[in-house]
Amino acid sequence: MVDPLSTGASAVTIVDRLTAFIRWALRRPPPALPPRRALTRPVHSGLEVRPVNYTIQLQRPVPTVEIELLAINYLRHPLSLREVKITRFTAGSIPVAFDNIPLAVEVTLEPHSCFLVSCERPLVESEARVAAASVTPQPGFSGAVNITARGIVRGKEVSFSATSLKIDGRVISR
Repeated sequence: MVDPLSTGASAVTIVDRLTAFIRWALRRPPPALPPRRALTRPVHSGLEVRPVNYTIQLQRPVPTVEIELLAINYLRHPLSLREVKITRFTAGSIPVAFDNIPLAVEVTLEPHSCFLVSCERPLVESEARVAAASVTPQPGFSGAVNITARGIVRGKEVSFSATSLKIDGRVISR
């Protein structure tokens, strides 16, 4: 014969375990989403600066590094580009990094437009020597730049910063 007390206790135990499982499932944090992939374009606040190409000129009396950039104004008002600086630039197999390359000329970008700007500086003698010793007869090099930019729109400052942007260029040694 079946004991009704024992059957009732078993049913209560089963219901209790199901309730505990449901509470555990509801309290459990949601599964972690996969990490976001890096965007192909950096996030901007109306101003964006993209690398175009670079030239390291070793044949000049004073060797120089020049980096051409595309400054883009996404805003509805003119933007006065006050500062663009290449904080770090590496070129191909050249083992030295070139730091702090400033904007050559300040410009004003019209609304919804872009403009080609350049950052340029003379090379220090040690940089020029290392670059000349590292040049191989390849037609072009690939490199990377870190960029910071600052502009003024209607009295407010907008800025842009990006790291490790790919850039192609060449070294002119003769």
